[in-house]
Amino acid sequence: MNEKTKESKFLDAINKYAEQQKAQITQEIEDYKNTKIEQATEQGLQDAYDLIREDISRRKAVIVNDLAKKELALRNELFYERQTLADKVFDEARQKLVAFTKTDDYNRFLGRSLAEIKVKCGTARCDIAIAPTDEDKRGLIADVFPDARITADPHIQIGGVKANCPELGILMDDTLDSRLEEQRRWFIETCSMKVV
Repeated sequence: MNEKTKESKFLDAINKYAEQQKAQITQEIEDYKNTKIEQATEQGLQDAYDLIREDISRRKAVIVNDLAKKELALRNELFYERQTLADKVFDEARQKLVAFTKTDDYNRFLGRSLAEIKVKCGTARCDIAIAPTDEDKRGLIADVFPDARITADPHIQIGGVKANCPELGILMDDTLDSRLEEQRRWFIETCSMKVV
């Protein structure tokens, strides 16, 4: 073989090896590029998923907050309506009780109330409190409790009596005011007037 042929074969071998190396490097670059693109795509999808999930959570929180506010507003409105209804019912009852205090039945009511107090207090001295509008009932009270000290109590606005027998430690409230308030409490508890 001549020198030129040897040289040509040697150059061909070097070129062939260089082409193989080039092809291998090109494939490695392509594989590396594809891997990086795939990783970037996966990371982009994960980031997008995280953003969507975060946005959904944020929107959910806003909706829950709005619903809670609306529920509270509705509960307050319901409470107000129930309270208004109860106030109306008890204002009417109060007016009827005030009208009742101007009847003979009221005098009989006071007589029964005083008789019950007398049973509990006996002959012990009692202080009797009446509504300022019941000043004309002093004689009725004095008939049952001749030694009683009778005073007008501005806290009794409708009628009835309060008795205090200090010797026996007895304090009795048989006013129409306290009876009405007791009925109001019962009404609110019994008629589901509480808003929960």
